[in-house]
Amino acid sequence: MARASAGKQISGSAVRGRASGRTADAPWGPTEIQRDYRTLLDRAKDSPQEVLDADGELLVIQTKGVADFQRRLQAQVAETARFLAVYNEHREVPPAEWAMQTGYPWLAAFSGDEVGEFARELVADTFDAAQRGTLEHLQGNLRAWDSTAGVYGQPDAMRTLLSRVDLDGIVEVLPPSEQVLAAQA
Repeated sequence: MARASAGKQISGSAVRGRASGRTADAPWGPTEIQRDYRTLLDRAKDSPQEVLDADGELLVIQTKGVADFQRRLQAQVAETARFLAVYNEHREVPPAEWAMQTGYPWLAAFSGDEVGEFARELVADTFDAAQRGTLEHLQGNLRAWDSTAGVYGQPDAMRTLLSRVDLDGIVEVLPPSEQVLAAQA
């Protein structure tokens, strides 16, 4: 029985389809799976494979990573849709009055214009995640917005960040020399 994986030459039954002679895009049947299960599993590593169950239900075999990503993406798309529904209904109201109704309650710290920018980025990043097959960029941007809201919620930190820096008070700090490090040891 031929085994195929990314970057390897496919031979034997995999070239013409499967051991049964059926084409590669036809759903696998129960009898065919028993005869050629290794090819099914190898192909499932490259792309989802459809299996026609004995009761007529169509099932899919795919890698866990793909299935997990699809579940997380589906949850994110739903969360994005819920946010957009609340945002569109309350667009003219200050975010502090409605942000708790969303999955992003920290948006209360932002102005209406900033929330509008967040909404545009959220939609774009969600679509980008679907195309790339990873949620890393989207999750990173959500963490950045969340941490920025945290800074906005600390007035002392905001004043410090926005205050002028006295450049005359800045001095260069050098790492300790080897002699100092040896004396401390």
